[in-house]
Amino acid sequence: MKSLTSRTIDSLKALISDGTLQTGDKLPTLAELGDQLGVSRTVIREAVASLRSEGVLDARHGVGIFIRDHSKAAAAEPHASVLDPLARLSLPFLDLLELRMAFEVHAAGLAAQRRSWAQEANMWDALKQFEAAVEEEEGLDDHDFAFHRSIAEATNNSAFTEFFSVMSRKIMPQQTFSRNLHPSLITRDYIHNTVVEHRAICDAISSGDVEGARKAMQAHLTRSHRRYRGFNGTQDGANDIQAK
Repeated sequence: MKSLTSRTIDSLKALISDGTLQTGDKLPTLAELGDQLGVSRTVIREAVASLRSEGVLDARHGVGIFIRDHSKAAAAEPHASVLDPLARLSLPFLDLLELRMAFEVHAAGLAAQRRSWAQEANMWDALKQFEAAVEEEEGLDDHDFAFHRSIAEATNNSAFTEFFSVMSRKIMPQQTFSRNLHPSLITRDYIHNTVVEHRAICDAISSGDVEGARKAMQAHLTRSHRRYRGFNGTQDGANDIQAK
């Protein structure tokens, strides 16, 4: 089953393919798109970021986001990412998880040094939306994605943001928080601990505690990655289940 963000991406692409949104059109606001598609602004934001990384949308600073002219794009490819070849590689998922650890731990430290007030507020907003969705468990994966993306953006390093946009859907397990798919692994305690860990990361970044932010992110991802190994039936996962 596709995530809410993936379904929203499909819906936006359908609006473009059926002519509702045409080349050169400026996208409606996040709130307007959210009302039209019945999803939150966070989900719209992530869908738009994904479509930008695919080259479907073009962001013009201070103006807005527009539907890209693909006839011109095919000739010039000005938005093609240098990371695209990496994104197309078929790599072992556990290898990608180790790459994620190195990337996000460093990103948390940079965010603690460089975040703006607006980026800090966006990070806390993503945390609050994750917390608000805990009881229903609807959209937890999308809110988790938004939280981690907000930290990449808070590095104020365009390469970090680009890397996250291109690679995140490969290095972040989908439907991680589904109890239906992973009933023995995804417990209420596990989800609650995720909230606690997210808050610890936010507290460290907001305090400007570089080393604390790195350690909080490393602790969070270490537990997350151990659980993912459990999804695949490895010995580490089996030990983790027994420990519970």
